[in-house]
Amino acid sequence: AAAAAAAALSAASAGIGSTDGARGSGEGGCEGGEEWLLLPEAEYVVAKNREAAAKNEKGVKLCRNKQYFRYKLLQDLLSRHPPRKAHATAEEAEAEAERRRAMLSFISGLLQYDPAQRWTPRQAIQHPFITGSKYTGRFAVAPSAPAAPAAPPPPA
Repeated sequence: AAAAAAAALSAASAGIGSTDGARGSGEGGCEGGEEWLLLPEAEYVVAKNREAAAKNEKGVKLCRNKQYFRYKLLQDLLSRHPPRKAHATAEEAEAEAERRRAMLSFISGLLQYDPAQRWTPRQAIQHPFITGSKYTGRFAVAPSAPAAPAAPPPPA
């Protein structure tokens, strides 16, 4: 019984649980051994905290590696998401806001659904977000020149 309890504790620390099963795929894959199953995250945390309490150690919390933004629109993300570090001056805050507005304008021009409205690479590289010039709130793209023929027609 003590060996089974020790195995359960070590299994809990690895995030797996043990059940007796007919298939048995325990250590070495022996027939008739224990069957090891992955524990759901909540059960793993309970088992791990129980183990930590028995040892007078700090327990664990549910942890999510994926962090999603709470915004649904790109405009909301770029305008409302806090910066990595606080701005020291109002000028820095305004410069960051301008960069974000320019970025939104740039991305919006690239993601136009209608190919006729979508910017070409040549038009996109003229945007203030790329050139670093001051963004004034509107960016008018120059019409793109028609593409030159790939090769001259063969002589007749």
